[in-house]
Amino acid sequence: MYEPIARLLPGVDTVIPFRSDQGFAAYIKTIRQREFDLVIDLHANPRSRMLSKFSGAGRVIRYKKRHLARMGMVYRTGSSIATRHTVDLYLDTLKSLDIEGRDRLPSLTVHPEAHATISERLRADGIPIGQPILGIAPGASSAVKRWPAEYFADLADRCRREYTTAILLIGSRNDQLTAATIATAMDAPPLDWTGTIDLSLLPAVFSHCHTVISNDSGPMHVASAAGTPVTGLFGPTHPKLGFSPTGSDDSALTLNLGCSPCSMHGNKACWKKTNACLNDLSVDYVFQEVSRHFAS
Repeated sequence: MYEPIARLLPGVDTVIPFRSDQGFAAYIKTIRQREFDLVIDLHANPRSRMLSKFSGAGRVIRYKKRHLARMGMVYRTGSSIATRHTVDLYLDTLKSLDIEGRDRLPSLTVHPEAHATISERLRADGIPIGQPILGIAPGASSAVKRWPAEYFADLADRCRREYTTAILLIGSRNDQLTAATIATAMDAPPLDWTGTIDLSLLPAVFSHCHTVISNDSGPMHVASAAGTPVTGLFGPTHPKLGFSPTGSDDSALTLNLGCSPCSMHGNKACWKKTNACLNDLSVDYVFQEVSRHFAS
């Protein structure tokens, strides 16, 4: 699924995707045929552990995900549990190789051809060169992680009035209903590209945006890795779990409610039945942060 994104990682020579129809045993055989000397496991889950074990590699280095520390945040088992960003935990795997990881900002390559493709589509959609674009990624893996659609609409209208910005809705086919709800609630229709962009072009799309507002989701990280300032919205999850965007101009907004985080990945229904962590995250508050990017 994410193969196109993996191919845009700097320094990657080959991507070996796992396809569900091939079977895991066949995939392990494919990996063994490569005769790798070293495997660095950045998942540390049962399947990746099995793959590492049977890969035939002479050495396996596995990242320490500090799962217990994160679960401590969720279940409040300690008042000051040390948590570290996932990027830093990934870079820790290099220490045993005597390699110092200096760059904390993940990056994705935006090829000139991809940049030109998106530039031409924007031109065809009536966006003149130089007009600032606010990218909005309204989707998330679960409904409880999504800021309300009407809030996105209000925010977009304010930004368009204040900064004469174009509004671009970005996401997968699963986000099209949310995007349609946003578009209907806005004063004037935005550009809605949900479900129409290949993953290989997603970094190029974000690179054309002046700034991006996103729920805690994959597109949030892609936008940051494309070098675009991102404002991430966190509700049932929390930046301190280690999954916030890492760009120097990125923001992670949260109300820091006592019940947040209520799960590791934001996939559980709000036990208070209010979803206050996002419903109470006001448009005024988010607009103030997004405005900082336009002011600069």
